[in-house]
Amino acid sequence: MSKNMKKSFLFLSFVTMLLLVGCDTSPIKPDDKPDLPEEPYIRNGGIVDRIFDRKDPAPLVLAPSSNQMSYSQTGADFAQNLFNKLCLQADPGTNVCISPLSLEIALGMLANGIEPEARKEMLDIIAGEGITADSLNVWYHKLRDALEATNCVRLANAMWAQKDYYINPDFIETNQTFYDAEVGNLDFTKTQEAYDSICQWAYDHTYGNIRELNLPITSDTRLVLANATWFGANWAEPFFKGATKPEPFIQTDGTEKTVNMMDKAGEYLYDNRPTYQIIDIPFGVFEKKSNSKGREEDVCVDLPFSMIVALPKAGYTPNDILANIDWNITGRNFYGKIYLPKFDFKTTNQLINPIKQLGINKLFADGALSGINPELFIKFINQDVSVRIDEDGAEMAAVTIIGMDNTALPQPEFDFNANHPFVFCVRDNVSHNILFIGKVEDIGE
Repeated sequence: MSKNMKKSFLFLSFVTMLLLVGCDTSPIKPDDKPDLPEEPYIRNGGIVDRIFDRKDPAPLVLAPSSNQMSYSQTGADFAQNLFNKLCLQADPGTNVCISPLSLEIALGMLANGIEPEARKEMLDIIAGEGITADSLNVWYHKLRDALEATNCVRLANAMWAQKDYYINPDFIETNQTFYDAEVGNLDFTKTQEAYDSICQWAYDHTYGNIRELNLPITSDTRLVLANATWFGANWAEPFFKGATKPEPFIQTDGTEKTVNMMDKAGEYLYDNRPTYQIIDIPFGVFEKKSNSKGREEDVCVDLPFSMIVALPKAGYTPNDILANIDWNITGRNFYGKIYLPKFDFKTTNQLINPIKQLGINKLFADGALSGINPELFIKFINQDVSVRIDEDGAEMAAVTIIGMDNTALPQPEFDFNANHPFVFCVRDNVSHNILFIGKVEDIGE
């Protein structure tokens, strides 16, 4: 990975925000999406929802320590390397998307029950040498409040244990304290009922975006950890719906597909690099403010998020540019025209093998989960993701599941025409941390 890329991805460990500005509830959530239940709410499995809507509209300042900022670099490298591996291993022409934020929070919860050598190996790779689980716990605790203060992000954590199966109470208490983890019991011998309960939790906490999970629980399952991450925001300058029209999208294999192509002109952070173009499309929220004449008018307030798109040039594919993408765009704005397809897709990722390939292996050895229950071992780490982009904005959701068993196993102008496969990320623009990163190969119907 290039030095520029390393500098550009500051801690993917869940989109950190140095400064987040409170805004009204994101208007991107459709009316037909389920509202989150009011606290407290006890559901099947004995799990108690802990969902907080921050009422204070004042800006929330998150001030990372020097240590927290220094280990952000390592987390960013881990996220980019994991995404690159998934893209290169995926079937040709298929979409790939992960939420590093969701995965790293789930791993952060797990770290509180890992034996010392396995914990050190994992934290060295995802956070940096010398980082402790305690320091990550404190950081994620502050981070959740800061992210949710924007009302554009929702995070939820949970764990379900087999009824009457021993789980170290210190592990449970630590995750309740720092991750606000919801805790319940299920009877995994009733596999369908357990599956339905966890899927309902995912549905509730992703506003209905994720209904079914890649969740291979069995009668041997003893503990499941989960993180749900939701993001929704409008573009600072929406695309005009009347301008959207059918246009060809040239796929990597050279075939064409007709898609609904949006377009708009304006000034954007943009760069023309040797193998790809890159553009920063900001999100915003409209608020009522008084003008100089005392009249109220809608004013767009920038959010600390944007979607950055890296578009390969002719002769290159998304896989060709992965290792060289620098998500930082420096300099001034340029005036130009954007063409971006509407798209809506879901992906599922099985992450154990890619995680092992990145050097995290002791986590999967016998006895690695001694801080939870020494009989346990990790059976699966899976993540389901939903992505939707349209004229109004973007909505994305992810659920990461870790399952454990107890049996072995005139300015310069440009045309940015995304009419062929591309890579994108959604990040916060203060710390440059990534919420979602994806590769679009297939727009769908």
